[in-house]
Amino acid sequence: MKCLFDVGDPRYHLSVTALLSAVVAMVMFTDAMLAPALPAIQNEFGVSGVLNSWILAVPLLVAAIITPVIGKCGDLYGKKRMILLSIAVYAAGVFVSGWAPNIWTLILYRAAQGVGLGVLPLGYALIREQFPQEKVPVAIGTIAAMFGAGAFLGIFIGSWIIEHFGWRMTYHVAAPVVFLLLLAAIFIIIPSPRVQGASIDRPGVVTLTLFLIFVVMALTFGGQEGWTSPVVPACVVLAVIFAFLFARAERRSPDPMVDPAMIRKAPVVIAMTIGFLVSMLTFMVIQTLPYLIESPTGLGLSHFAVGLVMMPGALADMVCGPLTGAFIRRRGARAAMLIGSVLFTGGAVCYLLLDPSMTNLVLAGVLLNAGMSITLTSNTIIIVRSVRPEETGIGSAVYHTAQNMGGMIGPVIAGFFISLHVVSVPGWNTAVPTGEAFTSIFGLIVLLAVFVIFLARQIRDSEVTVAVPGK
Repeated sequence: MKCLFDVGDPRYHLSVTALLSAVVAMVMFTDAMLAPALPAIQNEFGVSGVLNSWILAVPLLVAAIITPVIGKCGDLYGKKRMILLSIAVYAAGVFVSGWAPNIWTLILYRAAQGVGLGVLPLGYALIREQFPQEKVPVAIGTIAAMFGAGAFLGIFIGSWIIEHFGWRMTYHVAAPVVFLLLLAAIFIIIPSPRVQGASIDRPGVVTLTLFLIFVVMALTFGGQEGWTSPVVPACVVLAVIFAFLFARAERRSPDPMVDPAMIRKAPVVIAMTIGFLVSMLTFMVIQTLPYLIESPTGLGLSHFAVGLVMMPGALADMVCGPLTGAFIRRRGARAAMLIGSVLFTGGAVCYLLLDPSMTNLVLAGVLLNAGMSITLTSNTIIIVRSVRPEETGIGSAVYHTAQNMGGMIGPVIAGFFISLHVVSVPGWNTAVPTGEAFTSIFGLIVLLAVFVIFLARQIRDSEVTVAVPGK
């Protein structure tokens, strides 16, 4: 099928950036729109806070498992083909979620939506491959900004729809848009060349998948049955075993899914660690805020109030992404990482120390989301610059696996504290979190955010080498 533009046409670069930005915004839209409804969904299905946390966590679990596979397949079989596959599976998950009859089917349908996150590393690799080098940082920054744009629209529109029509209607509204994006991708994206003579590292895929599954099982059983349950150490032991087997499989594979030499580079290790932590802490906040705002033990406000509180932070996220790409071109990645990590920590301190009024929550959200956007955008640019051109797909995928693992674990940790400190309130089918739960969550976030500042200080621009395609 003939595409609309040639690869060297500036209109193609603009169109691809716009399309990938729209896809990312849509994925974040369908994630963020459910945040105001989390207490209502928990109350409707009568489940615990830990189980309810998997509504946010399960797409990130799926993304953590399949993103390296999709990234590798993009390098081997063509990035356009894998982008279309990711969007198609995501579209199916969005379409059926509005009819979920119970928590388990909703989690299953949300798992299908996790495949949509595979578009991110494929998109970054496509840009690295097809765009002039001087356009790459700004294009990546623009796409990264769509995390905030999608969250902004999802929170605002989602909270309004939930308030008036219920949470299921959000999916009925989103589904037609997703199918239109799939159609646009078919006609706009130009196929990329395939890597000849390579293959999928099947032992690596299997061992990585099992490692992640047992990590998730340990967190889930620990939160639901208690950390002294004999199932928890068993899952931890199995996770360690499969982590060892995965590392050994990668060392022995002639074409490893994750090249050990790539992840031993200092900038890559630091970026992956910061991406994991910042994503984990951000999703802890996303999981916690609806309870703090809506619960009778918090502010006792409406679904729409959640949107009003979270929107300014999402807007800050949207604005800071493109600015970070332009800033790094002039001042380097280290300066951007330090600014982002300090802002992020400042927002976490505001959540912990300031009274939970709407004004203070907005201030904290703006600082935290601006810092999150700057650090994650900087991380992506560091990864793209630190790997060989032919490894861009898998390099971006490995980084996003670390980021998705953090996002997957974050809601479960927050859900654990929400379930640990609870009180029964008349009119609610389930117990609601107390102030001690919120203090514990935000205190942990502050401690780890300070560690992120320490890691950001270790970045050295001289070690972030720009690998020019074809050279």
